[in-house]
Amino acid sequence: MPLKELLQQKVSALGLSVLLHGLLLAAVLWAGMTTVEKKPVAAPKTPVIQAHAVDGKQLKAREERKRREKEAVARKKREAVERKQAEKRKAAEKKKKEKQRKQQAKKKKAEEKKAKEKRAKEKKIKEKKAAEKRKAEKKKLEKQKSDKKKADKKKADKKKADKKKADKKKAEVARKAKEKKALEKKKLEQKRAAERKAKQKAEAARKQQQLEMQLDAEMEAEQELMQASRRQSAMNRELSQLRATIRQQIERVWSKPRNTPAGRTCKVRVNLLPGGEVGRVTVLVGSGNEVFDASVEQAVRKAAPFPYPDSVELRNEVRELEMTFVHEG
Repeated sequence: MPLKELLQQKVSALGLSVLLHGLLLAAVLWAGMTTVEKKPVAAPKTPVIQAHAVDGKQLKAREERKRREKEAVARKKREAVERKQAEKRKAAEKKKKEKQRKQQAKKKKAEEKKAKEKRAKEKKIKEKKAAEKRKAEKKKLEKQKSDKKKADKKKADKKKADKKKADKKKAEVARKAKEKKALEKKKLEQKRAAERKAKQKAEAARKQQQLEMQLDAEMEAEQELMQASRRQSAMNRELSQLRATIRQQIERVWSKPRNTPAGRTCKVRVNLLPGGEVGRVTVLVGSGNEVFDASVEQAVRKAAPFPYPDSVELRNEVRELEMTFVHEG
């Protein structure tokens, strides 16, 4: 119920209560006043005053006293009525206050109930909102987890696919590299085989050529050897003849010293100059007799010039001649 309607109802009830209490108080006052006015008339037991001879002053005093007594009685009655009315008013006020207290208590209870209901409602709404919030947060968290799980799965699938793709590419590269390596190895082996074959062929040709050259060289060497042998034989003959001629020339002019013991020998080296002239005569092995050795040297120089060969080989052979002379006695 709205607060405005509740207040209107409470004001209406309070107004009605005040009106009823007012009417009740008016009825009590009216009843009291009626009783005060009628009692002197209805008092049948009032004693009959006998007529006595009294003075006016006493009479007046007695009347005054009676009046005062009546007034006192009336006052007491009024006071009793007033007390009663006051008690009634007090009781009514108390009742009113009690009613107000009860109404206030009822109102407070209702307000407390309403407040409690409001708090309970607010609490319920708050709890509902909190539950909805928790539910939403839980749903959000579950969605986040689900999204994360999906993202992780997607990422893992992508990673797996990328790895598979990379592995496939790697395998393909490895396969191509292996094939290339195998092809290169095959080509290299073929090349090496061809090179070995060519080398073997070249080696065979070289050996054949070398063999042929060796045979030719051997034949040539043999021929040269034969020729050299023939030349050497001829040269040896010429050299022997030349040596014999030179010796004969020397011995023809050699004046052997007298008194020289037989068997003395002197070995000399004779350096021939171009044209057959003698350069240097060196005694290699003396006889022990200087005169004999000197006679040999003089004979060599005296016999010059000697025959000088045209052949270079012979010239080389006779450029330094070693000869031994013996005194036979």
